[in-house]
Amino acid sequence: MEQWYLFLRSNFYQLDTSSQEFIYQKFREFIYQDIYFLFRNHNLAEDVVQESFLKVIDKAPKLKDTTNIKSWIKTVARNTAYDFFKKNKKYHHISDSKLVMVMEVASTVTDVADQVEEQIRDEMLHEALNQLNTKYRDVLFLYYIENKSHKEIAKELDISEQATAQLLVRARKKLVHYFSRKWVDDDE
Repeated sequence: MEQWYLFLRSNFYQLDTSSQEFIYQKFREFIYQDIYFLFRNHNLAEDVVQESFLKVIDKAPKLKDTTNIKSWIKTVARNTAYDFFKKNKKYHHISDSKLVMVMEVASTVTDVADQVEEQIRDEMLHEALNQLNTKYRDVLFLYYIENKSHKEIAKELDISEQATAQLLVRARKKLVHYFSRKWVDDDE
């Protein structure tokens, strides 16, 4: 276990400034990429990192079991991000379609149309992901984004490998359901 995890168990506010900065930087390095993936916006990702850090330093000293502190930290950060999405629906993934159109002016019309359609599909996919409950989003994120095996996911979520596989199947079915419903509704 890395040393900075252990500092989270102590009273963060009683540590010296350089230790506090070190812990925050390590925390940020640990979760920033995951959070940025969700928002695709540096400023929003930084806000969520800071908010989740405050939650972690508040709750970590009260933890009874620290064997899974790494996965607990990731879960707190992801849940903070999901809460941010729910509270601030206007901050969903920002479309880059206008930027794509400006950069691709020299391209043929079909290339731009394909890119716009792909961007719209990606946005709908993100919206469908946001409709899933937390456990489904988590398992999809761990499997497809973090490329974790069923065994690793089972350990992190503290469930059996069979339960992980079932959860992943259900999550995919729900995602397809929400996505296809959005895709059909928007096409009509």
